[in-house]
Amino acid sequence: MKILTLAFVFIFCFMEKTVLSQPLDYYNGTENLSGDGLKKALHDIIKDHVDFTNSRAKDIINESDSDPDNPDNVVLFYLQESRDADQYGTGGDYINREHVWAKSQGNFGDIRPVDGDAHNLRPADASVNVDRGNKDFDNVQPNGFQHREALDCWYNDNAWEPGPATKGQVARILFYMATRYEGEGEHGIDLELVDWIDTDNNFDSEHGKLSTLLEWNNQYPPSDFERRRNEKLFQIQQNRNPFVDHPEFADRIWKNEKPEPVQFSELSMTPAKPHIGETAAISARVSSVVKPDSVFLFWGDTFNSKQNRKKLVLNDGFYSGQVTFTGQQPGETTWIMIGALSNQDTFLIRGSYVVPERISADQITPIDQVQGEGNESPLLNQKVTIAGRVTANFDNTIYIQDASSVRSGLCIFNSLKTGKVGDSVVARGIVAEYSNLTELSEIEYFYNYGENKAIQPIVIDTRLMNEDYEGMLVTLENVTFLDGGIKIPTQNRTYTFYDEQGQGVLFSEWSSRLPGNIIPAERTSITGIVSQYQGNYQMLARDVTDLSVDTHSDLLNSHPEHSVMIYPNPATNLLHIDSPFMLKSVTVFSVYGSTRSIKLNEMNNIDVSEWQPGLYVLRVEAENNGYMYKKIIVQ
Repeated sequence: MKILTLAFVFIFCFMEKTVLSQPLDYYNGTENLSGDGLKKALHDIIKDHVDFTNSRAKDIINESDSDPDNPDNVVLFYLQESRDADQYGTGGDYINREHVWAKSQGNFGDIRPVDGDAHNLRPADASVNVDRGNKDFDNVQPNGFQHREALDCWYNDNAWEPGPATKGQVARILFYMATRYEGEGEHGIDLELVDWIDTDNNFDSEHGKLSTLLEWNNQYPPSDFERRRNEKLFQIQQNRNPFVDHPEFADRIWKNEKPEPVQFSELSMTPAKPHIGETAAISARVSSVVKPDSVFLFWGDTFNSKQNRKKLVLNDGFYSGQVTFTGQQPGETTWIMIGALSNQDTFLIRGSYVVPERISADQITPIDQVQGEGNESPLLNQKVTIAGRVTANFDNTIYIQDASSVRSGLCIFNSLKTGKVGDSVVARGIVAEYSNLTELSEIEYFYNYGENKAIQPIVIDTRLMNEDYEGMLVTLENVTFLDGGIKIPTQNRTYTFYDEQGQGVLFSEWSSRLPGNIIPAERTSITGIVSQYQGNYQMLARDVTDLSVDTHSDLLNSHPEHSVMIYPNPATNLLHIDSPFMLKSVTVFSVYGSTRSIKLNEMNNIDVSEWQPGLYVLRVEAENNGYMYKKIIVQ
C-alpha cells in the first residue's frame, strides 16, 4: 500500500524541523550560549507564532489547562481547584483569563500578539484575580496577608506570592514573556524582568522580582501538567515555552551561568514524524572537553522514559543510529532522550513527537472533489479526510490548498490545532456549507507535518472572484480602494476596491490582524483568500502586508493635484474633466456593481443628468497609458 507521505510529495515532503510536540532539533543553535546571546537565540526560535485575539484565548486555555481527570473542567491557576470551564464571567466565583505578566506592566491590552498569547494566560478565580491585580511576584509570608480563598497565596500592597504548585510556573511564564517580546514589531513592546517590586509606578514594561523568580524556577521544576500544557500550546500557537523544556536556560540568561560541560548540537531525526514500525535515523554532535564514554538513545511513552535504549555510534563527528518506534498508537506521544555519559555524569537532551495515523493515498479526498462543480459541495454532510498546505490562518479558521488549479482551496473551521503558512497538514471532518462557503467542520483529526514551501498566490482580476477561486490564495493587482487613507476600526466592515475589470470588496473582521492599520490610498495589490458570505465573494487579507502598495507610478498618479481636475463635485448635469494631458478614456464604477466606459467629447464633458444619484469612481486614462482614480458624487 502506498503511504500518504510518498504519494503526496507535493504536500508532505518531510522537513527536519516540525511543529507538533517537541522535535529534537527545536533548540539547535542554543548550545554553548549564555546571557544575551542565548536570550536572542531563543527569541528567534519562539517569535512569529500563530497569534490569536484575547477573546479566542478562552477556548485555548480551556484546552491547555483542562483537568486531566475531567476534560470539561479547567484547573484554576492560583486556587488550584477544578471548575466547570463554562463559568467565565466577572467577579465572584466566575473564571477570568489571568495575564500572569500583567497587562498594565507593558500597556499591551488589545495589542496582538501580546494580549492573546496563551503562554501568559491562565484560567483564574475572578475574586482571586482581582486581589492579585498587577502586583509583582515576591516572597511575602510570614508578613503580609494570607488570601482568604486561595490559602496558599500571600500578598501585600506591592507583591503577590503564589502557592507551591504555581511558583515555578509563574517564573517560567515571565521568563517566556521577557524572551518572546524584545521590542520588535509595530508596537515595539519590550518586556524586561527587574530585581525590584512596585514596578507599576514606573509605567514601564517591567516585572519583578527577578531574583525571586530564579529561586522559584529552581525550587519548583516543571510538573507533568505544565509539560502537557506546553505541548498543547505548541500545537495551537506553534511555539513553545523554552523554560519549561529547559529550566536551566533561565540561570544561563539572567545569571550568565556557563552551559553544561557537555553540549548537544545539530540534532536531527529523519523522518521527523515516523509512523508506527517505521525506521528513523537519529544523529547529534556531542561537544565536550573530554570525549564522552558513551552516548545512548532512550525512548518510551512517558517523560524521562528509559523503556528502550540504543547505543549511538560515533561516525564523522556525529553520534548516530537507527531506531524503529513500536508500541505506541496514533495520537500518543513518544518521548526521546539522548544521554552522554562522561566521568560518571549523565547529560541529557530531550525531544518528543506525536505518532501520526498511517493514511493511504486513496483515503485522501482531493479538495476539488469536496468543492465540486457547482455552488454547493456534492459531499455535503459527509466525513472526508483532506490534505494540503496552509495558506491563511485566522482567529478560528484556517485555509488550506492542495493544488494551483481552480477549486483547490478549502476553509477548515473552528479547529484549535493550526499551522503556519506553508505547513503541510491532514484534517478529517464533516463537509458543511455556511452562508454558501464550503468548509470542513467538526474536526476529529488534525496533524501538522511541518513547514514546507508556501503556495504562491494566483493572479486574478475582480471578474474571477467567484466559486472557482473560493478558498484559494490569490493576488489582485492595480486596485484602488474607495476609502483609501482611512484607519480600519475594530469592527466588521467591508471596503470596496476597483480594478480595470470591475469591483470587489475586502472584508475586515473585528478579530483580524487588520484593525488599526490604514487602507492604502495609492494603487495597491491585494493578496488573500477568496471567501464568500451569502453569495457575495470577498477578499480576506491575512495581515496588512497583504495590502502592498505598488512601487511603480505613472504620469497621472505622480502629481494628481496637477494632472486631473473633475468638477463640479457633487454634480447634477455636466461633469467636466480638466487635464494637461490628452485623455484616452474614462471608465465609471458604481457602488451598485456596474461598470461602463464613457466616450469623451472635445470639451471632456460627461452628461450625468440621467445617472442614478450616488457615489461613483472614475478611472481616467491618458494617451501615455497613465491613469488615476477619482471619487465623485452625482446628485
